[in-house]
Amino acid sequence: MSRVTQLLPLVDPHSDAFYQNPYPSYAMLRAEAPVYEIPDQPGLYFVTTWGLVREALLDPGRFSNVLPPARRTEPPAEVVDEIEAIRAQGFPYTPALGTNDPPQHTRYRKMINRAFTARAIAWMEPLVNEVADQLAGSLGDGEVIDAMERITIPLPVWAIMRILGIEDRYREDLRRWSDSSNATLGGRLSAERWLEVERDILEFQQVICTILDDRRVHPRDDLLSTIVGAEEGEEPLTNQELVWLVRELIVAGNETTIRALADILVNIDTMRADDPLVWDRLRDDATFRKGVVEEGIRLASPVMGLWRVTTCDAELGGTVIPKGSTVFLAYSSANRDDAVFADPDSFDPLRQNVRDHLAFGHGIHVCVGAPLARLEAASALRALAENVTALEVVDAASLRYGPSYGLRGLTGLPVRVHRRPGLE
Repeated sequence: MSRVTQLLPLVDPHSDAFYQNPYPSYAMLRAEAPVYEIPDQPGLYFVTTWGLVREALLDPGRFSNVLPPARRTEPPAEVVDEIEAIRAQGFPYTPALGTNDPPQHTRYRKMINRAFTARAIAWMEPLVNEVADQLAGSLGDGEVIDAMERITIPLPVWAIMRILGIEDRYREDLRRWSDSSNATLGGRLSAERWLEVERDILEFQQVICTILDDRRVHPRDDLLSTIVGAEEGEEPLTNQELVWLVRELIVAGNETTIRALADILVNIDTMRADDPLVWDRLRDDATFRKGVVEEGIRLASPVMGLWRVTTCDAELGGTVIPKGSTVFLAYSSANRDDAVFADPDSFDPLRQNVRDHLAFGHGIHVCVGAPLARLEAASALRALAENVTALEVVDAASLRYGPSYGLRGLTGLPVRVHRRPGLE
């Protein structure tokens, strides 16, 4: 541990104070120790400035993405045997798109890029719009709702199901599977929750394998049919590879939108104090709407960062990180770096350099689903703006974020619906 680290106030990423508001700690680290070893977790380094996070993202040779054990907490000893018995019934962990380096990453990326071309996104847009219109149209005037349960969760979950080609009967299951897939990322679980997570992952694998086998025989116009195939000269992915790839697509296909959109709704309601017609602007001005989405994603950075492992003694920002260390690249801190973003904690939809944020990563591992996340958030705001004049946050002071430093999101968002006059 460096002398600078020893002199700083303790930063505990597993504390509730950090979960609820990590930004003062991140500001301190950017100023005093941009590469910071967590005192009670030797070998875990946080990287917090925009420049250093970007530098590491562009250097997969030194900062490898293949680190499945390091990016997760370990289960309590009393359930290890039971967990191993559950895992033995499914496929062992297999690095996929988000947990691989070239050349394997290149193979996955080439196949999945075919599913996220501009033409493919255009195909997805009406599916997303249909879901957004259905959800926004169901809101009643004066009704107090949890905006997450009624809007931000079902929109991306239903949309990714339609895009993948998973039947509607798995709607509730899909969200549960996604929650369990993320549960150990930057969080600590009870023994009971660990067992739930492992059972959910096994169930997901079994269901997805059945669907994949069907698509090989009966292909459809959906994403699963696209990824089970291979072009000439390519080796098709096996079910073991595909279940972990599909898991990543499902998580990436809903978690960013769920969490970012909830924070965006809070920021819009805050804007309403100075701009009572902000929802009219969202309805009528597509450029403003896109700015709100991009700035909201920058500020929320729901994927607070991702982990890397050093393949050698790696110097970064004047600090030598020993080989084999775990490095947390804190996107959420980088995206509030005042060396890049003026007044970085403010919500400014007209910010000129907003697309410089790193919320979707950078380099070879940049999020392949970023266009879909942007589409989903913009579609939701468009549909809501056509139906409401406000979604009034009921008690902003009571809002809480879940227990994770890796994925940050509200646990609920009570709002009062103010429906546009004249709409049924």
